[in-house]
Amino acid sequence: MNVAKGRSVAHRWSRAASAARLGMVFLLLAALGCAANPRRPASTSVPPQSVDAAVNAYTRGDCRESIRLFSAALRGQEYPVLLNGLGMAQLQCRQPQNAVDSLQRAVSLSPDSAALHTNLATALFALGEYRKAEREFDAALRLDSVNPEALVGKAGILLRKKQPEKALKLLSQVSGNEAAAPETLYDRALALYQMGLAADAESILQRYADAYPHDAEAQNALGVVALGLKKPDQAKAHLDRAIALMPEQGIYYYNRGAALKAKKNFPAAVEDYSRAIAFMPELAEAYVDRGDLRLLLRGAEAGCKDLKKACDLGQCERFRKFQEAGRCRAEFWQ
Repeated sequence: MNVAKGRSVAHRWSRAASAARLGMVFLLLAALGCAANPRRPASTSVPPQSVDAAVNAYTRGDCRESIRLFSAALRGQEYPVLLNGLGMAQLQCRQPQNAVDSLQRAVSLSPDSAALHTNLATALFALGEYRKAEREFDAALRLDSVNPEALVGKAGILLRKKQPEKALKLLSQVSGNEAAAPETLYDRALALYQMGLAADAESILQRYADAYPHDAEAQNALGVVALGLKKPDQAKAHLDRAIALMPEQGIYYYNRGAALKAKKNFPAAVEDYSRAIAFMPELAEAYVDRGDLRLLLRGAEAGCKDLKKACDLGQCERFRKFQEAGRCRAEFWQ
């Protein structure tokens, strides 16, 4: 499988193990000393005002209102349970740095909470701080070795590091309803795909896509799996749906270009590679594949310029091969 396609799927499937699980991790408030209803404080030391409303706003997806209400509840004194809520609302609002700041403050006040370490790891993952996220997932698992969110989150880190066997071992420790959760299935599918078991991955991933029919990146992942199974028509259908749902994701066009290339529709593939480059000008693989097709379609100058650009971005193998063959002369790009 092409490196870029694998990278795109791995990034998404790993992220599903952490930052995508907002609906679940909020319930970890219960692990911080709250009553059975996680929306109510355990004692009068936690200010009751706005807490229910803040959680309700989060639940219905109004993250800005949730942030406002949690911030109001925190005025005067900081409480871990409220900082946790604020951090998760900020993460829902795509403010990972703010979420990290809030959750770090919560952890400093309650360092023995596996739930807080897990949520902080989630925020760090969303910020792209993968090493720090891994440390926080590890801290959570030292405190609670069967914490399902920490197990799935750590597995996501291992998948990002291309260690699927270790990831599957962790995922096998997830029990109960969490074992059948769509997010857990997503990571299991990626692990199987990384191990070369594309058909097994496709079956599990389809269950995830059935649960989340509007998840564009699940459709992208199914498209990549179909490509691995040499089903270009099916791959294109999945990638068409992914693009319809999220039309500004350059990697989707790159993957659809690969499907079109497999279908021998080279002009259409060139167009999709161009769309991918428009959204992701740093994607060297797109220049390589577009350059190859342009050379095949007798566009020597344009093709060699693409291969030279890919070389400038760190992928020189194809460019040097065509140079050695005398097909890419210096006047094409100078």
